[in-house]
Amino acid sequence: NDLKVIRQFLFDRMYRAPSVVRMRAEVTQAIEALFPHFMAHPEQLPKQWRKEVEEVQSETELARMVLDYIAGMTDRFALQEYERLMGVKVAAANQ
Repeated sequence: NDLKVIRQFLFDRMYRAPSVVRMRAEVTQAIEALFPHFMAHPEQLPKQWRKEVEEVQSETELARMVLDYIAGMTDRFALQEYERLMGVKVAAANQ
């Protein structure tokens, strides 16, 4: 019973809190833009990733690298990168 109360609390106050839902939507938007951006402009990946980019043999390998880079981002960093590269302000990035 206590576990059920804790789960309900987490669901209501953490997972479905309006600020969390808003942040999730903004991060999703950022990631959906960052992936194709880095695929088209891999030279904009951080310096330590560029040497590996030069060695890729296929678009699939590049996609894996871009995916790995984005997967390692925190939500806040993804939003900051989106803002920096796309020139679009995202409210959550400034919180």
